[in-house]
Amino acid sequence: MSYYPAAGTAASAAPGPTAVPSSALSSAPSPSPSSDLDLVAALSAPSTQPALKANAAAQAVDPLSRLLLGSAEASVKKVALAGFASAYPFLFRYACQSGDAAHWTRVIALKAAVLNSWRNGAIGEKIGAVKVLQRIIQTQSAPASSDPRLARSAEPNISLCRPNHPFLKVSILEEEANKLLEECVTTLFTSSEPDLVAAIVSSLVALVKSRQQFAQLIVTSLTNWSPAAMASRSAAQVKSVEKVVRLSLQHLVKTPQGSPFATQISAFLAQQATRMEKAAEESKRKAEAEATRKRQALADQLQSQQQNKRRRLNPTNEVARLFAASNPEGIARVQSVAALPHAAVVDLLVSALQGVAPSTLTEAISVVKRELESSRSATPSREGTPMLSGPVVVDPLKLDLGADELDIKAEVPVEATPAEDDEAPAQVHEVAFDGDGQDAAVSLVSATYELTLQARQALVLSALKRVCAAGADGANAALWAPLLSRLISRGLEDPDAPAEKRDETSEDLRRHLFSFITANLQTRTELARLWLNEEWFASRCAGVETDRPYDRLLRDFLEHISHVSSDKDKQLLQFLMDLPEIPRDEIYRLEAMATNTAQMHLGFSTLRELVVMRPSVRYAALDVLLGLCTHADKRFRNAAITTVKKWVPDVPDLSHVIRDFALSLLARLTAHTETATAAPDPDGNDPTIGAVNGDGEADMATDASPPASEPPALCAQVRDGAVAGNFDPPATLEGVTQNVELLLALCVKDTTLLRPLFEQYGKMAPSVRGAIEELYVPLIRSLGLKHPGVLDLLGDFPEGSDKLVLKMLEVLAAKAKLPSDILALIKQVAAKRDLDSQFYLLILPECHKDEIVRYLPRVVALLDGTPQKKAAIRSIFLSVIAPPAHFSSVNSLRTRSDSLSPVELMLFLHQHDKEIGLKHTIEAISICFSMSDGFRPEVLAAFMQQVVDAPKIPNLFMRTVIQAVTTYKSLQPFVSTTLLSRLIGKKIWEVGPLWEGFIRLVKAIAPNSFAALLQLPREQLREVVQKQPSLREPLREYVTKKGGTNNARTAAVLEALSDETAPTQSGSAGRSLSGTPTPA
Repeated sequence: MSYYPAAGTAASAAPGPTAVPSSALSSAPSPSPSSDLDLVAALSAPSTQPALKANAAAQAVDPLSRLLLGSAEASVKKVALAGFASAYPFLFRYACQSGDAAHWTRVIALKAAVLNSWRNGAIGEKIGAVKVLQRIIQTQSAPASSDPRLARSAEPNISLCRPNHPFLKVSILEEEANKLLEECVTTLFTSSEPDLVAAIVSSLVALVKSRQQFAQLIVTSLTNWSPAAMASRSAAQVKSVEKVVRLSLQHLVKTPQGSPFATQISAFLAQQATRMEKAAEESKRKAEAEATRKRQALADQLQSQQQNKRRRLNPTNEVARLFAASNPEGIARVQSVAALPHAAVVDLLVSALQGVAPSTLTEAISVVKRELESSRSATPSREGTPMLSGPVVVDPLKLDLGADELDIKAEVPVEATPAEDDEAPAQVHEVAFDGDGQDAAVSLVSATYELTLQARQALVLSALKRVCAAGADGANAALWAPLLSRLISRGLEDPDAPAEKRDETSEDLRRHLFSFITANLQTRTELARLWLNEEWFASRCAGVETDRPYDRLLRDFLEHISHVSSDKDKQLLQFLMDLPEIPRDEIYRLEAMATNTAQMHLGFSTLRELVVMRPSVRYAALDVLLGLCTHADKRFRNAAITTVKKWVPDVPDLSHVIRDFALSLLARLTAHTETATAAPDPDGNDPTIGAVNGDGEADMATDASPPASEPPALCAQVRDGAVAGNFDPPATLEGVTQNVELLLALCVKDTTLLRPLFEQYGKMAPSVRGAIEELYVPLIRSLGLKHPGVLDLLGDFPEGSDKLVLKMLEVLAAKAKLPSDILALIKQVAAKRDLDSQFYLLILPECHKDEIVRYLPRVVALLDGTPQKKAAIRSIFLSVIAPPAHFSSVNSLRTRSDSLSPVELMLFLHQHDKEIGLKHTIEAISICFSMSDGFRPEVLAAFMQQVVDAPKIPNLFMRTVIQAVTTYKSLQPFVSTTLLSRLIGKKIWEVGPLWEGFIRLVKAIAPNSFAALLQLPREQLREVVQKQPSLREPLREYVTKKGGTNNARTAAVLEALSDETAPTQSGSAGRSLSGTPTPA
């Protein structure tokens, strides 16, 4: 029986998806394009379950054919390509299991359509086809492992195809997959489309993770890739592809498939980083060159416009008379065109000239030419006209006025003139139209108007109003903007007029222009800039240093901007950059703008550019930013810190100011602690009173009511890089954050600032220390344990900063064992001075025997009864004791020579109980007993033997012996036969605590201790049975049964065990004259 089902029954017997027969698909009515699209889109939808995808894939062949082969819309093809990519593995599995050749033929047609899109389609189709190629390569190749059990996994692959398949050939399918992979790699190097290259990179990385056999080829291709084919693309597009390649390789090197190529990938990433830096520099250089070119082109264009402006040629009175003489009747009927709009006059002239016959126009021109020639011959030339003596002053305001300018002149009020000059204007006009004499010509040249200040002011005000009314529809701003600004700032000087009158008129004009500009500041910023520059120049020429119009106007403009501008307004920055001078007081106004949510970005951008671009106000703007670094609102504080830390340490002129300010804020934490803890002087006075009262003048104001307390400042007022205003010392965690967050942010870029923080830590109040420990955790995590600054600090951290260093090690170690180099640094510090006991928990496992003996008491003193500390000390004991003699693993971290033996550790604990503390020593001994592998009965017996051999017995020895015989019953014979006899020989009753322990011990091991008890002197034996009455009868019974033949001795023991009261003093009775105890 064949393992594989027959071709005719494959559809029903195969475990794959249930397929609709091809005849049913062809005979079914053609569904609508929308239903095809919905079915195909469901294949690639993440929410579709895999089981549903398998069934839908078999039914989607015809919809895919209609969409891929029949549709011309790019969006439809993209959906179809994504659906075919999801369906192909299921279609391949169905073909392998069913043997439906017709069904596979349609799949081959779909593959051909995909390859056509991949090779000849638009860029969007090519990107969609990349995923299809990946699925084809992945499906038509063998899995990474040859384990046959993996062939039953859910992922279809070439192993599903049996060797004798009727129409699927394994070798052909694998060759097709290899060729498609080579084509993808070739396109990776030759394509100039950034999106296509990025898609290929992502697909190749996914292919490496599922097919290990392609890893060498793909990783080598990616690490040899360069953007040479994208030379025509922008720098931003090339950078985007570089990032995709970098992130893909960084992800791949963390996977098991890519880890063998870590060295190769790391070398490429380093080379790529250098290439990207060079590309960024080149892009920046090109951008600067392009900006320079555009500026030069704009300047050339403006210069060309100025040069191409036509001069206005107003006809003289003589020319006008000649034109009027040629047609006096027509001219008389025409009204003055001065009152008509300019456009209407032009239309009238064009229509009038179109209605004149060419012959008539030619004849009129000839007549005027003849009249002009005769007029010139009759009028003496200018060269022959004698000039009047004396200089002729030409005022620009006395130029010949045109028709449109006469309207402006009409608005000028009529001024009173002396009576004797009433006829002068008439005579001037009479001479002007008299062309017969030489004197008339001279009078025409020299006769000019002298407008008074009032007339000129009215003229300028009228012009200003007309320009403001015209707005954007008026003349070119490049013409009238400089004119207005210069007229207001320099065109109204009259030394003969009263100063109050001049100032009042000038301010009136300034108010009109200011209102006009602020009505639409965004479009009139250029006018404001020109005006302020002119005002500054006029004040400088006049030598005015105080109360300048420039200062007042700038203040008003900034006040207006601070109320109406938002982050979307970009003109403010350029406006401030173009100003000739910015007073320091106005810089401080920008603080309010930076702390306004709607203007926050604009305010900080302006301050940043002022620091960089305006050296004159650099430090004033930096003061504002430094003050905002202490703001109570975290948003503004973080924005300011992010701004200023970019200049540390790259900009030395600013870096030292920022560093000093951050350190001064740290010093305030210490100063506040010292002030709060200052003690009164011997006279009982508060030491802070003298600083407040000075020379005692404040004592005179004791009856006055105290002034109202000022609200706390939101941020520090900074002047010249130091806190100058009323900024309260921190009392809460948020207050400490305001003072120390800048320093912590700077430590990321300059780790030398960590040392001042650690130096000041020991001088701070406990609440401030706790806040510091909490705040600097993110900083330590960002630096890492291998940062040179951290290593330098750990090798010599200041005294008093132990808790802060322990917090650092706790964060960096993350409950793991610290590296040996870190522990070596801490050991260096421990060798110089005493450290917090917590340090010895860390370094003791790395210490030698003499160092263990030195540090062990401090470690044991950490015991506080908690399970955590017990577990830590137990781990320390396990690490410092020598391994057993039979233990010879190569992984042992210690040798027997540089470790303590269990006997030595137990002796050490008993001999240093006063240094460690009695309670801590008892707890440590209990921990030793819990370590059954190290403290076995024979080890405890050796310990007891060494103690009784020593000249002095420790206080806790008897307690330990009781604990030992209770834990290990096997020790009772040794204790009863050897230890008790040795203790009796050392007159243990002379030491009260040990004698009490001895009595409890003999009761604990009774009746094994009875033989040793009979060695006690009579009085000591009597004391034992008095303190432990329960031993009296058993001991008497023991003596009776085993008393032996020495009746006198037996009688003495029974007498000692009698109920009679014995003398309380145990040292007089029962002793011989030589002091030797008499046995009972």
